[in-house]
Amino acid sequence: MEPPQGESEERPPANRSSRILGLLAAVGFSVAMWAFIGMAVLGLVLKVFASRG
Repeated sequence: MEPPQGESEERPPANRSSRILGLLAAVGFSVAMWAFIGMAVLGLVLKVFASRG
């Protein structure tokens, strides 16, 4: 069976270290994203409380 047009070769199977590295990158990005969202929400809450006081 021929590969779809634009894909000439199959990707080599990922070895263990590249899988772990990809997983760490995904987890790290997720933690950074949630930390950014948390800081933005906290800043907004503090801004609202400061304007009331």
